[in-house]
Amino acid sequence: MIKEIKSKILPILVAGALFAPAFFVTGCATTPAAETEAAPEVTKKETKKKEPEDPPNVKFVKQLQALLAKGDTKGAIAHFDSIPSSLKNDLELKNLLGALYYSDTQYDNAITVANEILEIDSENMDALELISMCTKAKGDKKAYKEATDRILATDPYNASVNIQKAEEYAVNKKYKLARDSYKKALRGEPENTDALFGYAQMSYYTDDIKAASENFQKILDKEPENAAALAYMGKLACEDQNYLRAAKFAQEALKYDATNYDYWMDYGTYLRYQGKFDDAAKAWKKAVELDPTYFLAYAYLAGNYDDLGKWDLALENYHKVIETNPKYFYAYESTAILEYHAKNYENAIKYFTKAYEYSSSYAYTLMIAACWFKLNKPLEAKKVLTAQLKKLDSNSNEYALVRFYNDAYNRNAESNLVQKIAKETNSNNRGKMLFYLGLYYELNNAEELANEYYAKVTNMKAPMFFEYRIAEWGLSK
Repeated sequence: MIKEIKSKILPILVAGALFAPAFFVTGCATTPAAETEAAPEVTKKETKKKEPEDPPNVKFVKQLQALLAKGDTKGAIAHFDSIPSSLKNDLELKNLLGALYYSDTQYDNAITVANEILEIDSENMDALELISMCTKAKGDKKAYKEATDRILATDPYNASVNIQKAEEYAVNKKYKLARDSYKKALRGEPENTDALFGYAQMSYYTDDIKAASENFQKILDKEPENAAALAYMGKLACEDQNYLRAAKFAQEALKYDATNYDYWMDYGTYLRYQGKFDDAAKAWKKAVELDPTYFLAYAYLAGNYDDLGKWDLALENYHKVIETNPKYFYAYESTAILEYHAKNYENAIKYFTKAYEYSSSYAYTLMIAACWFKLNKPLEAKKVLTAQLKKLDSNSNEYALVRFYNDAYNRNAESNLVQKIAKETNSNNRGKMLFYLGLYYELNNAEELANEYYAKVTNMKAPMFFEYRIAEWGLSK
């Protein structure tokens, strides 16, 4: 909005300059004779001539310009109390005042000023656009629709209104409609960078990669230092799996906007895809420095360190994820697993319990019970298992597995469970159950049997269950 205000003030200043009086410096022509005469001795001190004062209208505009240059919106608004009578009905200045009110979120005052303009000029597009922006900001859907319909009836390709509509569609994830509105805005103003950027962005969201690339490039042809366009070109290169090129675009974007959290996140991702894990971590740490209250960089760092087997660093960052975003439930499972690996069983219980709150899987219950057994608190384990049995179908394989943990050892029950697991058709379910058989034997100090089942789990291809990792750790002891 500040940019718009400055563009509005320029023609006013130019007009104001026309009213300024012209000043001429005149000299006294000397004759040759006069030049030969001796100059009279100066006996009085010369007094400095006082600069003529600007007329009120020019003075007002100059002071207004100074306030705007400082970014003093409230001061600029207050300055209008002293507007000269000759400028009170100046529509450009009224529009400027309305824009200032809008910038200061004084939407009702801005609308009042816009309506004053429309009483003089019923088709004043600046005033109509101002009302549309204010009613949108206020959330007055009816008034906003009336204002935009009034504009589009006269100017169907009005850039300002079509951009507003496009932004509204985009917020509601109606990307195709947003793209259409940006396209209309471009018909009205082909050089409008906001409309061009929006059209390119919506093309990216609707998987029209060619259009996205062409239009972001158009922006860069005009504005080579446009960081947002550079960042999106990086995303497009990443889509093409050209991670080196993507990283170069991200670096370029950061050159012009080094404090952008998202650009550092993207840069780290492109580096990681190149196998530069340490450099990726540095990029994500930079994002953390920029906003230590946001969870995403911690999540990326945690996953990066987890993959590298740097468990302590991974755990530290998973804790930060939970601290900064307690509702990010994916972190609870990963944190619980690493706490279990670190033999911090009480902490593991806490995080498996939180994971269970989001997904009531019997697997979390068995892991909680296993932690209690490792802490030599079998009664606590039994409480958890008994409660889980009440929630399971008594004919299910899951019920048989949980009951096997809960009841005293029975050879027939063991044989029956092994047969049930062997008949399980879902490979992931079968893998999980094989793991819990191995864990049962580990808890009961039957290491050879435990390793036998852990080996069956790790021999599976592309496992999609968290227990796979714990089986690997069990075999590496």
